[in-house]
Amino acid sequence: MNTLRQGLFFLFLGMLSHLLTAQTFYHTGNEEPVETNHLPGLVLAGGQSDNNDAMRWMLERADGGDVVVLRASGSDGYNSYFYSGLNVEVNSVTSIVITSSAQADNEAVLEALNHAEVVFIAGGNQWNYVNHWRDTQMLATLNDLVNNKQITIGGTSAGMAVLGEVIYTAQEGTVWSSEALGDPYHWRVRLEKDFLDIPYMEHTVTDSHYNRIHDDGNNRHGRHVAFMARMVADWEMPARGVAANEYTAIAVDENGMARVFGHPEYPDYAYFLQKHGGTPEVCEEGEPLTWHRDGQALKVYVVKGDYDGTGWFGLDSWSTGEGGDWEYWYVDDGVLHQEEAEDDTSVDELAAGRFSIYPNPATASVNIRAPETILEVSVYTISGKEVLRERPRAAEHQVDLGHLPAGNYVIRAEMPGRTVHQQIQLLGSSH
Repeated sequence: MNTLRQGLFFLFLGMLSHLLTAQTFYHTGNEEPVETNHLPGLVLAGGQSDNNDAMRWMLERADGGDVVVLRASGSDGYNSYFYSGLNVEVNSVTSIVITSSAQADNEAVLEALNHAEVVFIAGGNQWNYVNHWRDTQMLATLNDLVNNKQITIGGTSAGMAVLGEVIYTAQEGTVWSSEALGDPYHWRVRLEKDFLDIPYMEHTVTDSHYNRIHDDGNNRHGRHVAFMARMVADWEMPARGVAANEYTAIAVDENGMARVFGHPEYPDYAYFLQKHGGTPEVCEEGEPLTWHRDGQALKVYVVKGDYDGTGWFGLDSWSTGEGGDWEYWYVDDGVLHQEEAEDDTSVDELAAGRFSIYPNPATASVNIRAPETILEVSVYTISGKEVLRERPRAAEHQVDLGHLPAGNYVIRAEMPGRTVHQQIQLLGSSH
């Protein structure tokens, strides 16, 4: 009897070990992976229904390659959507549900990831990602894929939350803005850093569902500012923040151009926040936050989304953008204030009229005029594929586009110490 019990006990241990280390795979498409001319990038999605235009942008960067979706719960909801629902050809989509650190170290997971050209992190609870991925081989593999293989990585809601250098972990559940502003060290304000290493996300904390109203009657703007105040106070960071409303998505290309996708008739906005006026005056445990600095504690660029991602902000410089408005945000005794910036002289003057690309729309060529030497000009498709690069070494330059098909393109001009992006419409020579 003892022998039988012992045998059953060890059988139970074996089954338990298998359950802890095995994860669920959902695969759609071809079994054999492919190698492609994929492009690096980043997608930050606001957390409600997925924005089709931003998701197409993401999939196009795979160049027909393989997509992996990482989840902590759920099943195969993204498989058919990514594989056939957006009219972008990909080789395969594999969703992997990971519920423990042991599963994150499974060889099958690492193999699937290593074949990916795009990795997308689904929504849920970001604490599951932080808790299950930290100090695993899977996390090291993701960082290697982003920085060496240079894949595109994206996330929505909780998936967006883990893509900044600093993460609001939600370990103790959601914190309201009134709670975080009333005490930046509230027990629900748990921040971690040094998780994923994503280009252009240095010193940055993200937040999604930005326009969601909680039971305190506030949206998430205030708590985001409290997170940034903690970054300054605890780690002396030049704190930055990127946020998106629920139906909004931000697509960042390899040059740091962050384009905002959304519905033009709805409040689909993205927000780019940066420490501006100095450190918080009061950021202490048990005390309401005060971060005033003459009403200019944070400088924020607010961009309205549309179908084409026309509005953008430059994460390479954090000073240039198009289609948005600057605001100043500050906090007095736990109350957030948001005001329009009357003086935009802090915006790079190149984006305010001294730099020009014309005509726009164009037929066969465009002229570039700058206040200083243009070192390099690059032209990209909307999906981020480079189609032309020139080194004019002059303040004025004409770019021949006659060989390109009609459509929308992005021109990137690099000058000493600064870079400017501008979207143009090419009508084609037949017009």
